[in-house]
Amino acid sequence: MTSSYQSVVTASLYRDGVLAIEQITDHFDQAQWDQPACGTWSAAETARHLVGVVGWYHEWLDNALVGTATQPFAESEFEVRNASIVAQLREMSGPDAVAEFAVQATRYLDRASEELQRPYGFPAGTVTVGLHLGIAATEWHLHAWDLTTGQAKRHQPAQATELFMAAGAAMSVAKGGIKGQLLKVAVPLAARKSPWNTLLKEAGRPTTAETTNDSHK
Repeated sequence: MTSSYQSVVTASLYRDGVLAIEQITDHFDQAQWDQPACGTWSAAETARHLVGVVGWYHEWLDNALVGTATQPFAESEFEVRNASIVAQLREMSGPDAVAEFAVQATRYLDRASEELQRPYGFPAGTVTVGLHLGIAATEWHLHAWDLTTGQAKRHQPAQATELFMAAGAAMSVAKGGIKGQLLKVAVPLAARKSPWNTLLKEAGRPTTAETTNDSHK
């Protein structure tokens, strides 16, 4: 179950991630939109990916609202589906993609906030809508980090420990069984050390600004 306090914190983390993406890209010129951000994706392609992801979230919430909480597709399909959705949106400019993302991400939070305890299926398993907001918030902050590639100061969430704990809580439930129990123990311990660097590593990102990420998660 997701407590009221946890829900407020997670919603705040989510909003901060959306705002970070808007602020980071607000003054991008064409060269910045064209530069690599997330592996082989340019900043513009990364923004298109965000539009696709938040679209998935709306679809999965629609499924939850009609009582379907099974995995919408296997985790192994992420790479192909990500590439497909970025290709489908190739005519959308970087600024337009960020604007659409911000609108849809805000709308999603509004919808999700009314259904926090509802079972919700995503590729890693079944959680609640409220727990999945921790996954969504992490996705936004990771891509905010991607979008600061090449900048002197990389994005880092102000509440990195809380973000790590929110994502960990969701994944421990999604995985279930022995693995889920181990995560419940491991996550609080890892959160005491370097939670943001650990999230970067788990998501396939490097923990230094000089190395280019080549994972699209």
